[in-house]
Amino acid sequence: MSASAWPAVWSWRRAWAARSWPEHGRGTLKRRQRGLGQPASSLNLGGLPAALGRMREVCCGSELQARAAHRGEDMDRWKVTMLAGSALVAGVVLGASCASGGKANAPAPADDSPVEQTQPGERRVVEVLEEAIRFEAAGTTVHGTLTRPRFSDDAVEPVPAVVLVAGSGPTDRNWESPVLPGENGSARLLARALGERGIAVLRYDKRATGQTDFPGDLRWEDYLAEIEGALGVLSAHEAVDAGRLFVAGHSEGGAHALRALQQEVVSPAGVMLLATAGRTLSEVIAWQIEAQLVAAGIGESRVQAEVANLKRALASIASGQTVRASRVSMYPGVVRLVEALQAEDGRAFSQAILDWSPTRAAGEVKVPMLILSGRKDLQVDPGLDAQALAEAARSAGGDVELVLVDDADHVLKHQPTAREELSAQHGLLYNQAGRQLDPQVVEAIVDWVQRH
Repeated sequence: MSASAWPAVWSWRRAWAARSWPEHGRGTLKRRQRGLGQPASSLNLGGLPAALGRMREVCCGSELQARAAHRGEDMDRWKVTMLAGSALVAGVVLGASCASGGKANAPAPADDSPVEQTQPGERRVVEVLEEAIRFEAAGTTVHGTLTRPRFSDDAVEPVPAVVLVAGSGPTDRNWESPVLPGENGSARLLARALGERGIAVLRYDKRATGQTDFPGDLRWEDYLAEIEGALGVLSAHEAVDAGRLFVAGHSEGGAHALRALQQEVVSPAGVMLLATAGRTLSEVIAWQIEAQLVAAGIGESRVQAEVANLKRALASIASGQTVRASRVSMYPGVVRLVEALQAEDGRAFSQAILDWSPTRAAGEVKVPMLILSGRKDLQVDPGLDAQALAEAARSAGGDVELVLVDDADHVLKHQPTAREELSAQHGLLYNQAGRQLDPQVVEAIVDWVQRH
């Protein structure tokens, strides 16, 4: 997941402590986390549940669950389909006022880690700075962090910049989440790594995460407005090259980036789709649910019946119909998912995104595109998703580059375990202390940005 360390080092514990969760909510989370390690054979499939509870990225459903979490509702309700770890990130403005007119904080070192040195006399990055920013998007003040390089000659020379768009669920700017153990979010790491290579990064708390409030409902247009606002902040920053602004969406964040381009809300120099689904959300949900049921040892006939019922329910919701969730599945986890997709304050978002086609949107993109996915990703499939997106863009004559990283997982970290040995439980380790981004991920992004 992604989430940049807001002004320095935000964690889901600190950011969400301020949400004043009721004690029963916090306790539920802790109990659920402790129970996630049990083998599938011991799961109480009187409610598919702990298995689905590990299923991280069922985009839309988890966004609606984030809403519930922000209001302090029982964590069990919105943790239904989170595979413990998904997408991710934060922002800054130097010297100038923010897009919202807010005053920027003075830049501070990202951390105490030394930056790699080059030959004596050469201009080099000597420090990575972070600045806290805020900007307005669809009536909500969005908070974030801008990470940028400081060079050895102290000259403020404009550099290319990337906006990181987090994935689904309560994922903050660092790609950290209250449903995922750890404070080692990939967005924080990526921002630092790119800063060391001379690239600025703006990551932000999307609505209902981190320091950014929940406005009362979820509309897709609001997420697009956040991307637009972030690009506006960067374009006005003296240390950023306004002609080389890029948008990098992770997981569901990639869908937001594609939609923003499709709707011509933004026009960056290029877009990066990181671990982004190429299938519709309905297809991904059904695929993930099926995989979890199979892994839990459910019989084939029952699995097929469950998936067929779920697909019909998703189609009905997408068309604006109301579905009685209790009739969709015998498993409480699936029932809660269907209920979440129909929540009043997020229903419009569900209807808009469930059957929206990422591949069709990719074929309409007119700017250079980098599609990057890890072969150890359990939330999306390199062939069904990344390659499908690339083929759609190429068939339309788009400038697209596809990179599949052998040992990268869904949150772009290095995963040495063989893919056939991985299970949903590995999602609980996404933000484990000490885990690092796969170096090939960083190199691919840096190389692509430098060439565009």
